[in-house]
Amino acid sequence: MTTNPHDLAAAVAEYCRAETAQDKDAWMSLFAEGATHEDPVGNPVNVGLEAIASFWDSFQAMDIELWCEEPVIVCGNEAVAIMRCRVNLAGEPMEVGPIVDHMVFDDSGKIVSVRAFYSV
Repeated sequence: MTTNPHDLAAAVAEYCRAETAQDKDAWMSLFAEGATHEDPVGNPVNVGLEAIASFWDSFQAMDIELWCEEPVIVCGNEAVAIMRCRVNLAGEPMEVGPIVDHMVFDDSGKIVSVRAFYSV
């Protein structure tokens, strides 16, 4: 099992970097087959790589910058990240945060679940 806190924290950092760089291939490579992605919690859950890719496509027109505000907390194969996000919607910048992402990883270090908690 990948329980190295450094590796899982690095995966969270790559999640943020890829989203900010609009690097869909790098972002998608972080997810396991059959992964779930709920963003924000309470919205429909994206199940599987195809649904997660569709979610990506729907938000990339927003020009998003995502970063961790605190060191990532890793316990076993789970991580919690406290983040902030800057979004540019039709020329109107808006900052969202704090965002708390809870991620679960499989034995190979791929994300099997993401749940994002925040208020807009």
